[in-house]
Amino acid sequence: MRYLSIGIPVRLWFRIDGCVDNSMAVDMVDGVVETLVAGSCVRDAGWRASAAYEGARDSYGWPPREHSLTITLRVAHWEWVLSQLDRWEPYATDDAVDDVAVRAIVGVALTAA
Repeated sequence: MRYLSIGIPVRLWFRIDGCVDNSMAVDMVDGVVETLVAGSCVRDAGWRASAAYEGARDSYGWPPREHSLTITLRVAHWEWVLSQLDRWEPYATDDAVDDVAVRAIVGVALTAA
């Protein structure tokens, strides 16, 4: 298994976390266990990275929006993250700019890996 650590601002992690959460909710009903496993790994990595931050937090417990979280996932999970952004892109409203930024950060890191 190959792992990859990527630094990503909290505000962009919110987009990833939201897409993954949506996928898990839908696929749980449909019995798609693979999504539940991958999604749990991805969301847990974000929570762990957030927990390592020692500064002031917002009202939800997250670090400042521009703080960079270092997220470590399997390469396959990063690829899955991009597929979840694709899945939810048709429903994005104000998050379209965030999607482009996430794809740029993750895509460059995957290419370099």
